[in-house]
Amino acid sequence: MNMKKYRSVMKAYLRGSLMNLMEYKFNFIAGGTFELVWTAMYVLFIDVVFTHTETINGWNRYQTLMLTFQGGLMDSAFTFLIVPGLRRLPEMVNTGSLDFILLKPINKRFNISFHEFDVPQVKNILLNAAGIACCLARLETPLTPAGAVTYVLLSLNGFLLIYSIMYLLMSLSFWFMRMDIVMGIGSELITAGNKPMTIYPSLVRKLLIFAVPLLVCFNFPILSVVKGLSLPLTVYSFVSSLVFFCLSDFVFERGLRRYASAGS
Repeated sequence: MNMKKYRSVMKAYLRGSLMNLMEYKFNFIAGGTFELVWTAMYVLFIDVVFTHTETINGWNRYQTLMLTFQGGLMDSAFTFLIVPGLRRLPEMVNTGSLDFILLKPINKRFNISFHEFDVPQVKNILLNAAGIACCLARLETPLTPAGAVTYVLLSLNGFLLIYSIMYLLMSLSFWFMRMDIVMGIGSELITAGNKPMTIYPSLVRKLLIFAVPLLVCFNFPILSVVKGLSLPLTVYSFVSSLVFFCLSDFVFERGLRRYASAGS
């Protein structure tokens, strides 16, 4: 893969997204407001809960808030980078316009995923990152260089995992109609994954780790910082993201065999 070529393509797509956004400058100001309000309401809810208790199954106020900001960070980063491009896939499959993607001399998955950017989400990315930093400071948890690297790697791994899950679901549009509603499910997946894992019953917890690994996406990076994450679970998190990425690619490629182009 020619990395320079793909960086140039991403820059061109980002420049195009900025140009479209600047035609309606109010969109930049108002963009991302829903996610910001959702995060603010959830932070308020956590504050209310912790006025009545010190801990929830071993999680204190700032550990829980840190997990909430982690979910917000992942959500805003995913919305910024992936959602605008990926949500077009069902429509392209149904109308045959996927032809324009398949004919271009560039990786199909890359082109679908990074075709457009939701630029206003940058505000939410910065705010959630600041929230994590503030919680870390209030916890007075010493973060070693190795711990910081582990957190970053687990966060990137979690992003890849949630992306792979959503890409797999959207690829089902080759078989089913109206899969465009799946993007709305993404927020619900994040809502399930950004809760302290100890609040779930044992069976549900295992399902959210090993069947639909949402807790791996959100809980594991924070656990590595505030409580420690065992080596087997750390290794498993990277293995699970690789498995889901390959599975999503397999489903997409199988779907392409069923695709009837506009020229068919």
